[in-house]
Amino acid sequence: MPSQHDSSTRSWEGIADDWVAHANTNDYRNHFLLPRMLEMLGDVRARRVLDLGCGEGGYSRALARRGAQVTGVDGSARLVEVARDRAKAEGLNIPYLCANASALEGITTASFDLVLAAMSLMDVEDYAGAVREAHRVLISGGELLMSITHSCFSAPVSEWVRDGAGRPRFFAVDRYFERTAWEDLITPAFRSPVIRRHRPLEDYVAAPLNVGFVLREFREPSATEEDLKKSARFAYLTRIPYFLHMRWQKP
Repeated sequence: MPSQHDSSTRSWEGIADDWVAHANTNDYRNHFLLPRMLEMLGDVRARRVLDLGCGEGGYSRALARRGAQVTGVDGSARLVEVARDRAKAEGLNIPYLCANASALEGITTASFDLVLAAMSLMDVEDYAGAVREAHRVLISGGELLMSITHSCFSAPVSEWVRDGAGRPRFFAVDRYFERTAWEDLITPAFRSPVIRRHRPLEDYVAAPLNVGFVLREFREPSATEEDLKKSARFAYLTRIPYFLHMRWQKP
């Protein structure tokens, strides 16, 4: 049986408050990733949605405002506490559960129309187990929508190579096939590191295929002219994809 408190859940519990402050203002999350995921989800009115790895509940609240019946799950008790408080402050009825993504014993089989895993599954210790649980809790025909950091560019030794003036020339990738975990500060403002993980893309695709999911959509989002008005950092996203979005369906 998977542990409720594996290395990932302990790691994220340790940085929970720093993550909340980061999520409040992060340009990638608020102006690039969230709008694109909401567009992929489409009309969610009256649909039962499990927000897997919900963090401080930003996606949950956005979906509830659009009429979805949302349940949020996260392995960090502190993040679940913040998510509950923020939903209550907005008058939104969103139940939250503290549970590991790979051990959702408190959730009934075939009880959701959609599972949303927004920027969470690349961080779980047991990715295959989390995918199995997402498949279990979905109804037939239900969908798993997931976003992750793009694994082609997430190896810890990969980075932008810059010229003498600091301008990015190209992105260098090495040791792509090494499955590894390491501790890293998300930004210098964080007081403690978090466990980051790298897996090759074949791992992210193989696990859903192995449990019977069918891939319906595969997106590598790039920045538009409108995006570039919101953050200068989005210029990087016109050159390589930092993120990957996938839609999987349970037949």
